Amino acid sequence: MKEQEDLKSFLTFYKESTKRLQKAVRGYNRQLKKDPNPIIRMFKEDLADLNEGGKMLRGTLIALGYHLSGHGDPEVCDPLAIGYELFQTSVLIHDDIIDNAELRRGKYTVQHRYEHRLEVRGIKMLAQVDGPRDVARSAALCTGDLGLYYANQYIVNAYRNNPLLGELLAYFDETVINTMRGEVLDVVLPYELQDVSYDEEKRKELLETSVRDIYHLKTSCYSVIGPLHLGMMLGEMPPEQMRAVDRFADDLGIAYQIMDDILGIYAEEGYLGKDVGSDIVEFKQTILWMYVRTTNPEATEELLQYYGKKKVTKKDLEAVRRIFQASGALEYAKDTMDACFARARRKLARMSFLSEEDKAILRGFITWCSGRSK
Repeated sequence: MKEQEDLKSFLTFYKESTKRLQKAVRGYNRQLKKDPNPIIRMFKEDLADLNEGGKMLRGTLIALGYHLSGHGDPEVCDPLAIGYELFQTSVLIHDDIIDNAELRRGKYTVQHRYEHRLEVRGIKMLAQVDGPRDVARSAALCTGDLGLYYANQYIVNAYRNNPLLGELLAYFDETVINTMRGEVLDVVLPYELQDVSYDEEKRKELLETSVRDIYHLKTSCYSVIGPLHLGMMLGEMPPEQMRAVDRFADDLGIAYQIMDDILGIYAEEGYLGKDVGSDIVEFKQTILWMYVRTTNPEATEELLQYYGKKKVTKKDLEAVRRIFQASGALEYAKDTMDACFARARRKLARMSFLSEEDKAILRGFITWCSGRSK
């Protein structure tokens, strides 16, 4: 009963924040779409379209961090939240290029859209070295770059007269850097692990360490710690209190990513907002893969029949699901995730500087994270 009350507290805050932020984002997107050049405008319209329809979780966490600092005027932090959401959209565009993904937030990705436009208009490639897909990926890369700098510009313009602007930008940039560090590691890790100079124990150690680093950098810093910290910073919460919330947020972010990895294999098709099984095609180094690779050579050989395939069928996906379950990888991932959630709850309980109402919202956030299905 208490858990449901806490969940309701979080959902109430989430819905109020989302309603306010979505309205503000729509207003910003109308301006974002404008450009005197019709070609550039086409890609800015794609950027604006993908900038809507997300969960708005990170923007909500900025509002929550500001709220935890004792402020009741959430509109003050809205520009920071809008800028962060645009940053997220932009790095997702880059992520989709890396993963060659067709769907994001239930919509076609930028490169898929432009490749389709070239095709339906019968546009031929002028350079022999390039094909439609190459040009579309390059255009999407530029669109993601554009969004990153628009996000930075929006924050600067909104807080130009705020003495905290320098600190906010420094931390925002640190969050972007950590996200990119995690992305680099995520992309090259499967290949680096094939270095013939590594023995088997070195490979296992590097895999375990790097998966933890990816979870911390690419999810915790980007999805939970970063937005909460920015909101608290804007609200001028004392540094020692911010550090306590950061430690709580790190455990929660890692649990969130483990849940994401599980959903990436076990979610229902069409419900995730991206292709279920894409982690298999992309050879993602998840906790599920890591457990099998470091503990079960026979199951690893089985997985290698499917991991890295260009097209994963429903039959392939079912086989991978069975391997993860039979090998104990699914149980291990769930146990690790539950342990992270439990540590987050203990750390939250020790935060005497927070009111009981604010703790209820954060407990509800934990419950929401542990029960999500997409």
